[in-house]
Amino acid sequence: MDDKQAFFVRCIDGKTFKMVIRGDLGKLTVGKIRRYLKSYGVQDGMQLLFNGLSLADEQVGSDFGLCNGATLHLGPPSFSETAVPQRTHGQGFSDEAAGSRTGDPTDTPHSSLSGDSRERNLKADSTHRDPCGGLSHADPARGTATYSGGRYNVDKGIPVTATSATKTNIDRIPSADLTSHSGFPVALEVENQQLREQVELLRREVADLRQKNKAPRATVLRQDLTSIEVLQSAKSNLQELAEELGVPLQFDMNFTCVVGDDESHTVLVTFDCVTERLYIYSTLLTQIPHDGEVRAKLYELLLEGSLLSREVCGGGIGISPQNGLVLLSTTIPLRHCNSSALKDIMPVFVETVARWRSLINELLN
Repeated sequence: MDDKQAFFVRCIDGKTFKMVIRGDLGKLTVGKIRRYLKSYGVQDGMQLLFNGLSLADEQVGSDFGLCNGATLHLGPPSFSETAVPQRTHGQGFSDEAAGSRTGDPTDTPHSSLSGDSRERNLKADSTHRDPCGGLSHADPARGTATYSGGRYNVDKGIPVTATSATKTNIDRIPSADLTSHSGFPVALEVENQQLREQVELLRREVADLRQKNKAPRATVLRQDLTSIEVLQSAKSNLQELAEELGVPLQFDMNFTCVVGDDESHTVLVTFDCVTERLYIYSTLLTQIPHDGEVRAKLYELLLEGSLLSREVCGGGIGISPQNGLVLLSTTIPLRHCNSSALKDIMPVFVETVARWRSLINELLN
């Protein structure tokens, strides 16, 4: 199959990646998809799912029906079939009961509760609107949700509403019904709560460090103002590039921006607050050759071209043997450059990427 085909990878935070592949999607491995995602800044350990099924690295597209226009889902390790069970035929679920089933009354030891007891439990459930006080922890191994005693337990399970006197069996709850009181998916609520807890922990650590070091307030303010100025310089560079290209560009939560929607011209721009630099990088090769002689010639070509950084846009070429990636990168020191530096260097960098890809293809072919 010579025509280009495309499929999409949708993250749990709403971000969507478009992957354009030349060739047969049925032969594309899940491991290679993960390598592509990592080059776009996606962290390791994320779970790939297709039609509710977790995908292993050794699987190929034909194993799970990958086709043109298909959509894969990307989420944390807990976002899987174990964490989000699928509905089977003949099983029902009551939203109002928040976990009790109507299919098989013998599946749970609490099916014999009287109508008054169930009504009291439902009323108790409706009063638990605090996401940190009324949610419970689900044990995937036993398929039960237990009350967490006023704390929000998010180790491995799925939080569901429950009372302190009731344990609700959720081994057959469909993923479409797992929603919180706020109307958002429970998995998203869990992730948001984890992020809030991490931010609060970081705030406390920073406060403790400032108290321990007893740094003068003026010094701390100067450091904060300096960091803000450098970040503003990075945003100004990105804004001028966006105006030059005529497309909206902005940094994500990891201070990374993907420039270009074509796989042959995709460039990533990342702001690093520690070094106060903008890093511009793109992939030259996604799979290092296995043949030792060819690999040695490739390394020789890359080292020779990197001499004095003349042929690499003032940057360098790096190799990741574990992921089979070859990257071209360069940097912009924001303290010593104006807001047009990124706009000026981007055309030269894209041209350099195209030239190096051509040289590598000639060597490999």
